[in-house]
Amino acid sequence: MAGPDTANPAPNGPNGQSSGRAAPSPNGADTRVEPMAIAPTERFMIASRRVPGFAPASAMDLANALPDVKIVRRIQPRGLTAFSAGGPSSQTPEILVAEMDPDRGAKLQASAPPNVIVERDAFLRASDDFRPFDFNGVMPIAAGVGVDVQLRVVGVGGKPLPKATVYVYGQGFPGQGVTNERGEVVVTVFGGPIETIQAIYVKPSADHWDRMLRAPALQAGAMNTVQLRPLTESFNGIPQSGMVGWGQRLMKLDRLDPSFTGAGVKIGIIDSGCDSAHPQLRHVTRGADLTNGGDKTSWSNDQIGHGTHCAGIITAASDGVAGIRGFAPKAEVHALKVFPGGRFSDLIDALDECIERQLDVVNMSLGSGDPSELVAQKISEARQSGVACIVAAGNSSGPVQFPGMLPTVLTVAAMGKLDEYPSDSYHAQTVVPQLVAGTMFSPKFTCFGPQITVAAPGVAIVSTVPGGGYAAWDGTSMATPHVTGMAALLLAHHPLLAGARTARNEQRVAQLFSLLASSGVRYLGDSTREGVGAPDFERVPSLAATQPMGAAAPAGAGLAPAGAMIDGFAPLSAPAPWAVDPAMMQRINPAIIQRIMQLRAAGLI
Repeated sequence: MAGPDTANPAPNGPNGQSSGRAAPSPNGADTRVEPMAIAPTERFMIASRRVPGFAPASAMDLANALPDVKIVRRIQPRGLTAFSAGGPSSQTPEILVAEMDPDRGAKLQASAPPNVIVERDAFLRASDDFRPFDFNGVMPIAAGVGVDVQLRVVGVGGKPLPKATVYVYGQGFPGQGVTNERGEVVVTVFGGPIETIQAIYVKPSADHWDRMLRAPALQAGAMNTVQLRPLTESFNGIPQSGMVGWGQRLMKLDRLDPSFTGAGVKIGIIDSGCDSAHPQLRHVTRGADLTNGGDKTSWSNDQIGHGTHCAGIITAASDGVAGIRGFAPKAEVHALKVFPGGRFSDLIDALDECIERQLDVVNMSLGSGDPSELVAQKISEARQSGVACIVAAGNSSGPVQFPGMLPTVLTVAAMGKLDEYPSDSYHAQTVVPQLVAGTMFSPKFTCFGPQITVAAPGVAIVSTVPGGGYAAWDGTSMATPHVTGMAALLLAHHPLLAGARTARNEQRVAQLFSLLASSGVRYLGDSTREGVGAPDFERVPSLAATQPMGAAAPAGAGLAPAGAMIDGFAPLSAPAPWAVDPAMMQRINPAIIQRIMQLRAAGLI
């Protein structure tokens, strides 16, 4: 019997691909079988577009026209227009998700008739793209001999910090690793000896400030220790003792009566899920994982922590642990998971969920460099259904990303405040001297443009992360939940909105957006970076006279007395001079309100 090394190897590996192993020729000589190249594929969304003079194309027609294309998914019309009285012609289109060669997809896009939409089913990304080190436009040199950098990350008293992400920057491409249970990691970088290491950045998993070390003095072949500061150094006693973030103080959340809780409002968070086991998020019991066929349980597995951080800003509740203060702790929260790996088609599914669940406001700390007509249609449908979409501008340091560029959403940029973080943290690296006004600044990462409606706190924002801890993060992803939380409180407690909950329509969304915009306080003097400014509860017309839902307002409900000083912020004695009167707003066409907001954001009025 032939031994294992003389047995005929399978000419093809799993899935029919070449194994690349030698196969005997008929005359006994071995020949080399070259590996088979795997053809690239890309996903595209295909749907009908209603165009005057063209007959609508059915999904069946579209599928039949592409017999050689693999249809991987069909998204049926749901929501408002799928059941409208106008019949089939008024339905949102069925969407085919097809997988094909990228060149074929590009040709299909170019040749599609006017009544057919063909667009990439692009991947989504969370609006907190992390780029901790600026190479100042210098390309890394070609990789040379690798050098191992041994690091130990510790906290107070030398306690090891596991699961900390470590980035090491040399002359070549950066290296990255995660610390083990001993707080240790070995990161390999290329391009030169250990003396050429330019920077080390350490991002802890929880409960500590991050740290940026430039030109570190490292020892080759030895363990180098990096110590991180605990959050308790800045916020004494957290989480046993509660804290109110600088952003919440800026927006005057701490001036509201505790009875303002957001009870009765439904909030959607389209993100990476939410760790509902966190002590401050146990009231979050509803959700769906749109990356896993709408699974009703896996939404609580937040692998990247992004959605959990956003959820804490919006709704963290002090039930048994003081921790942080969420804007709307009594609101009904729905965690709709689209990260990691989510695409435009998953976002459309998530928006359909928002419409069907009759959510009031949705936080979308996400974006893409690609536009999508089909996503834009679904967001417009959500707005018509009374769902207010509040969207992050993006963190690419350039123009506002999609879908923040749409006029149907409220787009949020980020702002920061000096001295709210350690000087050796990455938060300090987001400051650009030319973009500082007093103690406030526009961070270098935030997107900007005329589509910005408001700016909100987005630097060194402390919130919840999976596993029961807390972390300080940056991004328009962190700014957007501040505005979503404020929107929830207005929907629950403002007389213009709280009493009209059954009127779920576009006008209610426009009224909400106008109230938020009318409360803006400008700090930077640049409307392309802050829109109308940071929303301020003290500037919301008629809010001080509101009563909690279903109960008489207790004594002292509303805002603090005029003239009081809280945390160094002096309250304003009157609303913004251009604030819209609530009674007048009920008589104004929503389209006019939207146009006023756009002109105001552009600095034209």
